[in-house]
Amino acid sequence: MNDVLLYLAPFIITMVLNETVDVCPWLARKVIRWSAHRIPDLDQALIYDEEWTAYLDERPGKLLKLIYALTFVLPALEMRRDMAGRLSWRRRIVQRHTAFWTGPRMMWGFAGILPSMGLEMIAERIPTAQGTDPLFYVLSGLATSIMVYSSTGIATYKRFLKRQQVLAAAGDAEAQRHLDDWHGHR
Repeated sequence: MNDVLLYLAPFIITMVLNETVDVCPWLARKVIRWSAHRIPDLDQALIYDEEWTAYLDERPGKLLKLIYALTFVLPALEMRRDMAGRLSWRRRIVQRHTAFWTGPRMMWGFAGILPSMGLEMIAERIPTAQGTDPLFYVLSGLATSIMVYSSTGIATYKRFLKRQQVLAAAGDAEAQRHLDDWHGHR
C-alpha cells in the first residue's frame, strides 16, 4: 500500500497544483471584484473594478494574477474606512494615548510608577531557587512595561507642551489657553 502511495503521490500533487493554478485567474477576478465593491460609492466601485481588472489582464501568468489581485484588498478596505470618516486602530491608539497624557487624567499615569517600582523590588528579592524564575520574569516584565508606558507618556507630554508653546507664540488662542490652564497665567 505504501509503495502505491509513493508512486501516486507525485501524480496527485501535480494534478492538484495544476488545477489550483488554473483556478487562479478566476479567483483573481473575484478578489478584484470583492475589493472594488468594498468602496461605498457604487459608481466609484464600478470604475475601480474596471480599472483594476484591466491592470490584472496586463499581468502575465496565472498565479501572479492572484498575487497581484490580493494587493488590492488592503487599499480598498482603507479607502472604505477613509470614506466613512473612521480612524485606523493605530491612529485611535495614538489619539487615546495623547489624550490621556495631555489631559486632566495625566496624573493617573504617574500613579503607575510607584507600584511598578514596588513590583521590581519584589522581583529582585525573590530567592533564586528552582521554579521561581517564571515569577521573577512575570513581575519584572509587568514592572518594566508600566515604566516604559509611563516614560512614553512623559515624552508625549513634553512633545505636546513644546508644540503648544510654538502654537501659542504664533498667536493660537487655544494653545495659549491650554498653557495657561496647566501653568497658570503669565
